[in-house]
Amino acid sequence: MVVNLPTTLTLKRHKSYFRITHRFARDLRRGSFGQLAEDLFSLDNGAVIGLEYRFGITNSVQAGVNRSILGKTIEIFGRWDPLRQQDGRPVSLSTTASIEGQDNLRLDPQPGISVTLSRLQGTRLALYATPTFVKDAHTPTLRVGHGDHDHSDVEGEEDPDEIPGEDKNDTAFIGLAMRLRVLETMSVVGEVSPRIYGYRPERAAWSVGVEKLTRGHVLQLNFGNTFGTTPGQLARGGSTHDVYMGFNMSRKF
Repeated sequence: MVVNLPTTLTLKRHKSYFRITHRFARDLRRGSFGQLAEDLFSLDNGAVIGLEYRFGITNSVQAGVNRSILGKTIEIFGRWDPLRQQDGRPVSLSTTASIEGQDNLRLDPQPGISVTLSRLQGTRLALYATPTFVKDAHTPTLRVGHGDHDHSDVEGEEDPDEIPGEDKNDTAFIGLAMRLRVLETMSVVGEVSPRIYGYRPERAAWSVGVEKLTRGHVLQLNFGNTFGTTPGQLARGGSTHDVYMGFNMSRKF
């Protein structure tokens, strides 16, 4: 993964991948510097945590499950990696089919499908594009991806009566991401997921971060405007003004 968006990195046959996502609940843009310092810049606040496990069925097919405490969401997915850039092609390509739902997959199931294209430029820069379609991303019981806050009193907040695509349930977005290696074991990452069709509440989800590669682990500190980590959560967008700190930790074995 980049932060929340997928990459085309393969998983070898019968190998596993495990990831922890952790987003602190305090908005870093609210309160004075002293108030933020008192809360250790959100570390004293609650967090939205997710766990993901995937398994390589073959060298080009993998399947996995993701569970987030945001709405008790469970996502089940399968991925196929048919094209690799190193095989003389200009890009790598992966395609993923998923289904997710709140209340441990019992409420508002959301099927989704995506295609990820990546290109490695030289040895340091990787670029990613992930067109994604999520069915039923908007229903009356679904929560907005960055939480349940009431921002109606914030200047410039969008009138809920004028939310783009309010009459639509499905959403399509294009995830755009990059990873730039600045040191041998350190990279900076960034991503944004603008919606191109359907329900488009609030702002597109975005995240930036810095990550460190260690022996077997990738440790990432990130900042973004959403708690969302699944396709359905990203489809519902992020806050227009809030910024949250978090981290990801992953390991292949």
